Amino acid sequence: MSPRPLIQRIQQRLTGVSPRKKLIVAVSGGADSVALLHLLIEAGYKKLVVAHFNHRLRGKASAGDAVFVEKLTSSLELPFEGASTDVSAKAEEEKLSIESAGRVARYEFLASVAKKHRTRSIVLAHHADDQVETCFFNFLRGSGIAGLSGMKTLSRRTVEGTKLELLRPLLGTSKRELIDYLKGRKLRHREDATNTVAEASRNKLRLKVLPLIEECFGSSFKASIVRNARMLADEEDLLASLSLPMAASEKLSVKLLRELHPALRRRVLHAWLKCHGIDEPGYSEVELVGSLLGSLETSGPAKVNLPGNRHARRRAGVLFIE
Repeated sequence: MSPRPLIQRIQQRLTGVSPRKKLIVAVSGGADSVALLHLLIEAGYKKLVVAHFNHRLRGKASAGDAVFVEKLTSSLELPFEGASTDVSAKAEEEKLSIESAGRVARYEFLASVAKKHRTRSIVLAHHADDQVETCFFNFLRGSGIAGLSGMKTLSRRTVEGTKLELLRPLLGTSKRELIDYLKGRKLRHREDATNTVAEASRNKLRLKVLPLIEECFGSSFKASIVRNARMLADEEDLLASLSLPMAASEKLSVKLLRELHPALRRRVLHAWLKCHGIDEPGYSEVELVGSLLGSLETSGPAKVNLPGNRHARRRAGVLFIE
């Protein structure tokens, strides 16, 4: 199979991003990110900085990934940035799940690389299969339209004061296509053995639930979910434009929130939590903060706990996070 369709898809997804622009490419060493790196080069993007983050969760295998990515980067004559953190210790210290602690540490690293290289554009290797998993996972978490719309080709995130532009040009490309591309080009990559162990929630979904759905309904369900995600993303953009101006405030008026339609109120609270550093808030976090508003009959609690040892408080008629 010719890689041309994949390269054209990359170019289409990155429309408006100049090939002369410096881009940070997050490369784990796995098939997805290795394919992304080579496809970007073939698509004409030469000004790339390879960033590898070692979570130190798999001992020698994690160290091997770092060595592999650094050697790959050297062979392509590209700049390399690497770092490592004991994610297990971070999770315990900050009272986070391993997945959340890893995500936080990873984005902190990427933000530091972006700042060093004076660019805010990060390219990530999430693909169509990841999008299907994300949409399903968010549905199970009850995260509403925002979650069901999945990941976006272009999104923004502020990490420790650094504004990042996250680019995901592979969202329309399947894992199978990426594997075939690597085989066709005889390109090596690293395998993460933990991806084949059905322990973490995402792995259970990938290894048990989705294969069963495919067995019952055929593989076309994946394309349908990706298509629905694109449509819901447009609706999400419209509704976000109504809620984000209010959510950007440091403090929210209890009186004003009580007067909003429940659907818009939930959206404002969800966006507010994200804007102020609460990683991936779900339905439970939004409802928990909503309980601070109380009702006409009851005042509700004055404080609720949030992930990452954070708190939301109600005082003097306003909500704020500390």
